[in-house]
Amino acid sequence: MKKLSTSIPLTAMVLSMAFAIDVSAADNRNGFDEELNARAQRSTFQESSVNNLAPQSQITRRQASAIASDRFEGRVLGIMMDNSNNTYRVRMDRDGTVFNVFINANSGDVSGTSE
Repeated sequence: MKKLSTSIPLTAMVLSMAFAIDVSAADNRNGFDEELNARAQRSTFQESSVNNLAPQSQITRRQASAIASDRFEGRVLGIMMDNSNNTYRVRMDRDGTVFNVFINANSGDVSGTSE
């Protein structure tokens, strides 16, 4: 019985400490949530301002591939974006002959080919 009586105060002390830790953790979580919200607002502003400055492509890689396939016979081997002149280079193969199709990323127009 003696062990039981000494373990009850110990159990009560552990539970009270756990409750105190839980309350302080809740306070910290609220501060943490506020910080996360502030960061989210800052990152949203930064992303939108960066997106306004960067040139955006009008067509996707998949669309460039479809344009090249519709215009020329052959199999698409790969697509690369040339950021300096905003052009996709679509590499194609037709019966063993490999050639490139250049597509303007803004308009989707075929600007040339090379073999």
